[in-house]
Amino acid sequence: MAGTETLRTYVQPWHCDEMGHMNVRHYLGMFDDAAFVLLAMIGHVTDEAYGWADVQHTLRYLAETPQGSAVVVTSELVKLGTRSMTVLHRMQDATNGTVRAEAETVTVYFDLRARKAAPIPERYRAALEAL
Repeated sequence: MAGTETLRTYVQPWHCDEMGHMNVRHYLGMFDDAAFVLLAMIGHVTDEAYGWADVQHTLRYLAETPQGSAVVVTSELVKLGTRSMTVLHRMQDATNGTVRAEAETVTVYFDLRARKAAPIPERYRAALEAL
């Protein structure tokens, strides 16, 4: 499957609910961590003027993720617009490749002063396309 590895982690007991699998809130946290790694990979440095804001998440839970699972998240650019990008984050079992979950996230480049979406700078566009 396509994508760049953006997270590798382990499912701890405290990630799990009473049914013995990872609770849904922790999937989003892991996908969010992967998104920050992706932003670091393209050279994003947080400053007071611009940032990135998620505006939509579509989550698909495809297989249970039990305590003790080693998982890897890959991230793939699906669409690059003028002010936004759509990224597919895919969580797989690190030992057998089973796809556990996917998150498709729409993220806008955000002007923190104007409080609205802004055009994605060319340096980030080029880095995203190179991935």
